[in-house]
Amino acid sequence: MPGFDTNLNCNAVQNTASVDSSELLALQRDTDVRLHRYTDFDQINGAYLDWQFDQFRKFVGDRLLEIGCGVGGILERLPDCSVIQSLDVEEDVLLAAQQRFQDRPEMMFTLLNLATCEDAQVVELQDRRFDTVLAINVLEHIEDDRTVLQRTERILASGGHMVVLVPAHPQLYGEYDRLDGHFRRYTKSSFRKGVSQTGFTVVHLRYFNLLGAVGWWWHYRFLKRTIHGATQFGVMNRLIPLMKRVERMVSPPFGLSVIAILRKA
Repeated sequence: MPGFDTNLNCNAVQNTASVDSSELLALQRDTDVRLHRYTDFDQINGAYLDWQFDQFRKFVGDRLLEIGCGVGGILERLPDCSVIQSLDVEEDVLLAAQQRFQDRPEMMFTLLNLATCEDAQVVELQDRRFDTVLAINVLEHIEDDRTVLQRTERILASGGHMVVLVPAHPQLYGEYDRLDGHFRRYTKSSFRKGVSQTGFTVVHLRYFNLLGAVGWWWHYRFLKRTIHGATQFGVMNRLIPLMKRVERMVSPPFGLSVIAILRKA
């Protein structure tokens, strides 16, 4: 596609020609460690990703754009689609996802920041007539999140849906959020206010994972931890079946995340 950087460099770290071989090896090692950590996180967190995906599965159409695909945790769960285009701002992460799904010809991977890209690139995405856009744990990383919402509305075909999952409650914001590059956490009202500056209609807006919010407050705000541990994943995985049953019956008054389904007229 003209205007898009789709030719990812398989040796991206070697672009730094001015550093010596030992520094290159260190950079490559750091990159490998980071990518393994992301992949391991997706695997350990698989049951939780499944639960997240269940919240919006019925809104997934046939021509899909994912903003911030990472190493492909959500891509792995998508049904068969005619077109799946994935955007990310980190070249090594995008390359890892491209290699992971190299046997899926319907998948395309594009190095692109939707918040800062040229308007012509937005138009090119618009021409692809996507019926679904996913932004799962992405908007909190973008300082100008409203521009992304507005541009996504332009990109979507009429009647299409944008699916959003973002971290909830500013009171839970702590050092972990800062280290992970989060500009904010959301409430339902703050998210709805941002959407009001677009032409989207809110189809569905709710808090998600009540017990996860309690655990997050204890671990990251009270104890001031800055990393996930195997213990936290183990507890979460054991509790998911119970939480799924409870939250199917009762919409929680607060949660670890806000989930939104937006529709373009």
